[in-house]
Amino acid sequence: MKLITLFKNTTLLAICSTLSAVAAPTDNVVIIHVDDLGWRDLACMGSPVYETPHIDVLAKSGTLFTHAYAAGSLCTPSRACMLTGSQPSRHGVYTVVKNRGEKSEWKVIPEKNNQFLPKTYPTIGTVLTTAGIANGAVGKWHIAGAVPSNGFKEGTLGGYLGMPINYFAPFKLGFLPKDVPDGAYLPPYIRKAGVEFLDRHQKERFFLYFSTYLPHDEIKNEDGATLTAPKAVVAKYTRKIAAMKKAGKDLQGHTNPVYAAMIEETDRSVGAIIDKLDQLNLRKNTLVLFISDNGGLDKYTSQRPLRGDKCTLYEGGIRVPMIASMPGKIAAGKTSVEPVSGIDFYPTLCTFMGVKATDPKKVDGEDLTDVIFSGKSLGERNLFWNFPSYNRPSDPARCPRSVLRRGDWKIHHRYEDNGYELYNLKEDIGETNDLSKNRPKILAMMRKELEVCYDRFGAVKTLPANPEYKEGSK
Repeated sequence: MKLITLFKNTTLLAICSTLSAVAAPTDNVVIIHVDDLGWRDLACMGSPVYETPHIDVLAKSGTLFTHAYAAGSLCTPSRACMLTGSQPSRHGVYTVVKNRGEKSEWKVIPEKNNQFLPKTYPTIGTVLTTAGIANGAVGKWHIAGAVPSNGFKEGTLGGYLGMPINYFAPFKLGFLPKDVPDGAYLPPYIRKAGVEFLDRHQKERFFLYFSTYLPHDEIKNEDGATLTAPKAVVAKYTRKIAAMKKAGKDLQGHTNPVYAAMIEETDRSVGAIIDKLDQLNLRKNTLVLFISDNGGLDKYTSQRPLRGDKCTLYEGGIRVPMIASMPGKIAAGKTSVEPVSGIDFYPTLCTFMGVKATDPKKVDGEDLTDVIFSGKSLGERNLFWNFPSYNRPSDPARCPRSVLRRGDWKIHHRYEDNGYELYNLKEDIGETNDLSKNRPKILAMMRKELEVCYDRFGAVKTLPANPEYKEGSK
């Protein structure tokens, strides 16, 4: 599978029109944070099935980043890291709710996990509220028990749970819409709340954190999580997928019509936000950043050619689509291979909006201002993920490990056996060929850089053996 590379013909005029990245006193920011969207789950990223016309137009209006990463491999830590700019070793949010599995299944004792951000831990909302800039969160929250919190001034339709119990009304979660018709679908209410935020604050500077629940599944019944979407949209993709199969076309693993319908509904939400910015004549005054919180789930969509999926630190769990758009300041039609991460958003927004971090010592991301607005490179740098936690003890990929990417090289450190894996992403994007035994000098260099990250972020280097572990219990 070759990633479809769009928008190659950036004109000289577009390049010359890129202006200073320093925001004017009227410039705004909207982050569109999508839930569980895989790296290829957009038409502009190569999906032959999913239809995402609004997101594709957004990508064409700015820069599409094909080497972008979520700040974590699953919901809560990824969001906590992005909104604070801090590694999980600082705020203690490593996984969702708690370490999974029975203690007897753990070979090592994982780090203690904070289910939510500590109440006093500063976010980008803290900085903006202090500066008197309107800010709010709409939709999925999942980093605290309620919203607004952790410095955010406004919040609606989000709360402690990161997925709805049900997508169709009557909604069973107290923070979701009430007094709505039975059978009503949740996503239109999320996008309506986002549009209303823009209407309320159109005359002032603002920051909107717009977070969809889609295409995350819902808690359906005792059988576990389930995908749901409007029947008409599902029927559309059922017909499309059947026709493509009959014609002998390669669907590249994108064969679930309900998941496809949920992505189309996600695209509609993005379109609603962008259309409202256009209607309010705020599009050129607003930096829009689009990103997913982690990779997709193999049981619903395919991550190929990437290895792994959500909850793993292989590329399929952390590499995600990202778009930066601001007409007139970000040249249109560009594709970037610069390695960037959601953890970089916090320092970037501080620079763009002219505010200072609450505690610079806690800011671990890099400022992407020159990358986004001028197309410059940060050069070789360390991108680090720390997961000293258990998600599924029976699966080694979901057991405690840390990962570092530097240039084309990526190293995995497994806490359970203190072992290492080494991959060259340029030659082996699927992480199929472990070079840890073949490239000793590169391995030594990457281990040294990993030590630098452990020390810089105060992350745990080893985990103690678990005396209660029972061999064969996994």
